[in-house]
Amino acid sequence: MKHSRYKYFSNLEHAAQFLDGNIYHQTLAFFRDIGDEFESTRIYRPVEGLSTNNLTQGKSFPLQMGFESSARAGEIYVFCLSRALTHELARDFRAKVCIEILQPAVFIKRWLAALPNGACHFAKKVDYYQPDDVPGNVWPQPDLIATTKLARFAKQKEYRLGFSTTGALEFGQTTQQLVHRKARPEPKPDEHHHWIVEAGDLRDVCKLHEYHS
Repeated sequence: MKHSRYKYFSNLEHAAQFLDGNIYHQTLAFFRDIGDEFESTRIYRPVEGLSTNNLTQGKSFPLQMGFESSARAGEIYVFCLSRALTHELARDFRAKVCIEILQPAVFIKRWLAALPNGACHFAKKVDYYQPDDVPGNVWPQPDLIATTKLARFAKQKEYRLGFSTTGALEFGQTTQQLVHRKARPEPKPDEHHHWIVEAGDLRDVCKLHEYHS
């Protein structure tokens, strides 16, 4: 069974830098603001509304709002991969090349060794969910929030490496609120940060796939 991971690049220079071992991470906040507005947030929106009990009146009624649990998006760095090599993804990512990581375990071991001292980290596949799926044990765990996305992104078959140096990945470091979103929240550029993890030359565990227009 093949267990390769894949990284699509629209920029050939960035692909070469990756092969040199420069693993470029962005904060969850960056991905939230340029793409999925629910990045770094686990939402729960039952179709018929949240069930609410009025103890004074002894009645229950649906509340037309959603429950959201958010991680500290500006403090968690992620590097995104895919578990799939497809022309559809190459087109979606406007890829000129895709780098296949032939030995993910070796790659992750090198990544771990190059992380800042004391960094909390995770490496796992992304799970996909529907808005009305009960969040279960996800809501208080930042690493699980960082590795769950709405089902509309499932074709990406994403796999993520992530870390934080500030304690943002510790259990309970999340914020909960009831929200009735009517518009996309304003971006927060001050939470957009990057971090290059230098893992050493990766060519011995990688294979290059080129796309020709």
